Amino acid sequence: GAYLDMMMIHNLNFMNEVDALYEGYENTDPSLERIGALAALRDYRDGTNRTGLNPENKKLIRHIGFSGHHDPSVNMYMIQRDTEDLLDAMLVALNANDKLYFSMQNNVIPLAAEKDMGVIAMKVFADGAMFTKEATWTQTPDMVVQTVGSDMISSDKLVKYALTTPGVHVAIIGTGHISTEESECQLTNNLAAAQVLPDGLTEAERAEIEELAGKIKGGRTNYFQAEKRPLTAPENVSVVQKKIGSKRDVTISWNTAYAGDSPIASYEVWRDGAKLKQIPFRPQRTVKPFTLLESIEDKEAHTYVLKVIDSKNRIAESLPVILDNLA
Repeated sequence: GAYLDMMMIHNLNFMNEVDALYEGYENTDPSLERIGALAALRDYRDGTNRTGLNPENKKLIRHIGFSGHHDPSVNMYMIQRDTEDLLDAMLVALNANDKLYFSMQNNVIPLAAEKDMGVIAMKVFADGAMFTKEATWTQTPDMVVQTVGSDMISSDKLVKYALTTPGVHVAIIGTGHISTEESECQLTNNLAAAQVLPDGLTEAERAEIEELAGKIKGGRTNYFQAEKRPLTAPENVSVVQKKIGSKRDVTISWNTAYAGDSPIASYEVWRDGAKLKQIPFRPQRTVKPFTLLESIEDKEAHTYVLKVIDSKNRIAESLPVILDNLA
């Protein structure tokens, strides 16, 4: 049986790292010059030897996951490339200043939830930068925060924020000091705060914690996370037509937009300046784009635009895409 409950690939920052991990995943062959880690881990999970790296057909791993501090779009690509639901969990940076950066909770966490993955929050205290430490990687013992919380924010608020974020199941939380005195023991305080239920904070309470956290170092705590982006337009919008008798079928396709500091609510497909259809948002599960099919009877050229609307009714739209006329 398996002796390692989970193997996690740590930590993704760039798209080409994802491509390297997936080498040989779809077309596994021992003769390949390069075989990525996922194909090999799959062999050790399933007891197979498709890579030639597990000749004894051992089953050594129960679950496979990955982590990412930096860029939610990279994490999303990692999940979207997984055509076999190989990935069971994601370890992801998530704290109360998340929305001041390229937001994890509004982008990759909903996708992980859509694919029924376990989500583990990390960097709940921003590696101590929420308290007294500078916003940089901890490199020496003297940089470890030895106090529980700070005058600006209590640690329990940050723990509760992470654990009440929709889609998050558990958190790995830094513990800089352990003591028999409960008020001075970070571990004791973490465990007490973690008793919160998934819906244990109201939206107003979460917003209050965000406001407090945003005042710490001017919000510049998440040095490990990509800079904030506004709501982006749907990507790779295209239109393709096929003549069917006296009509033509038009397929409009697009890839996901990325949310800013508010979640995406819907997409809208517009033709010639008029709204054709509104589509409630769902995360893009694979690299295969979203599509919408419509039939039209004329032979004229048309202009299509894809719009995305977030929960604050902000809009981003694609560049116009032209459907050619039929001769």
